[in-house]
Amino acid sequence: MAGIGFVVFLAQTASLVVLYFTNSLAQLSKPSVVAYFAVSLALPAGMLMLLRRRRWVEGIGIAVALAAAVTGAIAGAMMWSTFPPGTPLSALAKLPVATIGLGMVAGMTLTLRPLHVAIAGLGLGATLIVFYAIAARDPATIFAWYSAEALLGPAISPSRLILELLAVGSATTGAAVATLFARRTVREAIALQRMTDQLSRYFSPAVAGGIRDGGEAFLRPGGREQEVVVLFSDLAGFTRTCAGLPAAEALAMLSEYHERMVAEIFRAGGTLDKFIGDGIMATFGTPVPAADSADRAVQAARGMMTALADLNRDRAARGQAPLVQRIGIHAGPAVVGNVGTRQRLEFTVIGDTVNVASRIENACKQVGKAALISAAVVERLTVAVQLEPIGPLTLDGQPQPIELHALVEGVPPHSNAEVSASSADGGVKTPIGGPDPSALLRPGHLH
Repeated sequence: MAGIGFVVFLAQTASLVVLYFTNSLAQLSKPSVVAYFAVSLALPAGMLMLLRRRRWVEGIGIAVALAAAVTGAIAGAMMWSTFPPGTPLSALAKLPVATIGLGMVAGMTLTLRPLHVAIAGLGLGATLIVFYAIAARDPATIFAWYSAEALLGPAISPSRLILELLAVGSATTGAAVATLFARRTVREAIALQRMTDQLSRYFSPAVAGGIRDGGEAFLRPGGREQEVVVLFSDLAGFTRTCAGLPAAEALAMLSEYHERMVAEIFRAGGTLDKFIGDGIMATFGTPVPAADSADRAVQAARGMMTALADLNRDRAARGQAPLVQRIGIHAGPAVVGNVGTRQRLEFTVIGDTVNVASRIENACKQVGKAALISAAVVERLTVAVQLEPIGPLTLDGQPQPIELHALVEGVPPHSNAEVSASSADGGVKTPIGGPDPSALLRPGHLH
């Protein structure tokens, strides 16, 4: 509104200057033109400058509303100044002040402040009354109720004033009420966005969206069985790293690590299930199943490995010890849904797939690898990646050995059309051709 006012005043000032230098306003002195030009531009320009400071916003809003309230009077005075000498004062009551003022009332709705709309409307009503009173005080003025004389002759009509005041009052009231509802709607939208942002701090975007938009069905205890990919990560030697550190410093270190890792999980489209101390559990293909869940999980793991390398460079620059993480990924069926009661729910994934993923992460320290994935994940990959076969490994609590592969660090994914595979012992690269993805997923090769 301050910007609009600046443009309006600029246009008014320009027209006044043009009229002055064309001798249409020869009766005005040059200092008055300069003063009007300076004040008209300085006021809104100053408002725009002060609006950059939050504490001035409310005061500037009132100032803009007051400026809108007197715009009709200013416009009327400018039009009167262009009339020839001897014009009867009754012309004041016939100026289109109401039309100009209602435009300002409508413009004040943009401030979303009903008070500002009311100020503009009250100022317009007062202008109409003052102009009518000035015209009525002229001895030459005559009054005509419901007569064409008030439009065509020197008479003024009290009925016209009443109708204009009723129109201004109705328009101002309607605009103020509409502004009030609009303000409430904007506040509700802001509150909803704030709630969504807060939910996103505790839940992944997909789960936060389900809580916000899923309705009662999403918020009931229970779940369904579906194919998922589960990723576990953990910091190796975290207890030893934190030894001797103040609690606040240890928490800051953990928060910095979690922030970078979770960013990679979300970037790959994963769902953050929970933090387990310094560990992270994430799932892919939840809450909605996805055909590329395995690819997304591997993408997240690679992103996490790269993010940790960047973090360790920052820690080294600060003279801090590097962090070492372990990542395990497994795929399979699991129950996805809400666990708990109607009073307290937790969206999670339950099943043996979760347990195996956790055991694979623990196996990283046994084989000395940063990230391990199971054969079940490899079978679901649609984007070929470089893997180092580890072979069958018996995990805690599992009756049968599980085929594991290690992610090769620093090697980008390949397309399915052409990929290099290396044997575990010789490291000889052998081209594997053909569009059939199954040819890329044979155990014993690097995919």
